[in-house]
Amino acid sequence: MDNKKLREHAIKRYENGEAPKQIYESLNKTKQWFFKWLKRFKSGDSNWAEDISRRPHNSPNKTDKTMEQAVVETRKQLEKQLYAQIGALNIAWHLNQDERETPSIGTINRIIKRKKLTRKRPRYTPKGTAYPSFEITCSNFLHQFDIVGPRYLKSDGRFYSGNIIDAYDRKCCVNPKRRQTRIDVTDALIRSWQILGIPEYLQMDNTLATQGSHRHPHSFGLVIRLCLQLGIQPVFIPIREPWRNGIIERFNNVFDKMFFRAQFFPNFTYLCKQVSGFELFHNKNHRYSTLHGKTPVQQATKNPRLLSSNFKIPRKLFISPGYIHLIRFIRSNRILDIFGEKFAMPMSVEYEYVKATIDTADQTLAVYHDSNLIEKYKYALPKTSLDLSKIES
Repeated sequence: MDNKKLREHAIKRYENGEAPKQIYESLNKTKQWFFKWLKRFKSGDSNWAEDISRRPHNSPNKTDKTMEQAVVETRKQLEKQLYAQIGALNIAWHLNQDERETPSIGTINRIIKRKKLTRKRPRYTPKGTAYPSFEITCSNFLHQFDIVGPRYLKSDGRFYSGNIIDAYDRKCCVNPKRRQTRIDVTDALIRSWQILGIPEYLQMDNTLATQGSHRHPHSFGLVIRLCLQLGIQPVFIPIREPWRNGIIERFNNVFDKMFFRAQFFPNFTYLCKQVSGFELFHNKNHRYSTLHGKTPVQQATKNPRLLSSNFKIPRKLFISPGYIHLIRFIRSNRILDIFGEKFAMPMSVEYEYVKATIDTADQTLAVYHDSNLIEKYKYALPKTSLDLSKIES
């Protein structure tokens, strides 16, 4: 019996002369319940047995229509603005500039969702396996680097872009190049370090342009040698796991949507000229929830160690003392791949991540799991230099 029929049944028994106590006790109800519905019945309302909403007539915390419209209009204006973010964090910031009483981030998100202005994207789900990571506490501690492309200009062919981002403050640097050779990559890195500063670590994926030839794995390529010469420790993420460079991967999505696909570029020269404006806008205006609403410029620590504007790579580049790190996932074959060279691993690290560190001064390769040393090998290095005059660009 539903609630309405139960109430009608109770009052019907009362009208037939049954005592109230006997009625509500037999129905397993309280005295208050019975007399509440008796009072409603005697009011003469034909709908006395219907449920009545407990929602208040006035909601003091409800966002008024004017503010709701302001949120929607701000969102739509930002969608039309080149390079601009359109999330709740940036909407709140823009509303604050007009000295309005701004709703909370949660309220703005609910308004956006109710007005069907949301854009859903899949979330990464961690697999639960421990991963060697760095504790990033300041600007220029770790830069993430990636090569985007190829991308195509309608009337001027293809290009690539060497994008770099600071993992602490999210300042970016974008470097369009016609090709993705090691010369192009080093040119992109040099410009980035002249603008952002020299990092302690450079994290990147395993392309031949960044690591060098697999035919001579101990010789190292131009990018690694340049890093070592500047005191930077290269870090190579696991093979075929681009999401481990997640910050730059998300930035590349911003680069595509807010820069490359947001305007028409008649030629490559024009695109290169527009890059500095995009970099400047991003670094001064993009607000990150991980930075608690700050922009990269607001988050950045002061006085970075910039690479000299007249820096030139030495014509003969030797392997300088330093460290090279490779993070690898050990599969069932228990093989560790170091620039194409294979090393057998113990069963204890099967289906686990390890960090392999090459010490170029001691010429050793040390393998760590959960910060514990598990293997150490001799790793002989050539004493010959890399002659830039013989490198084909």
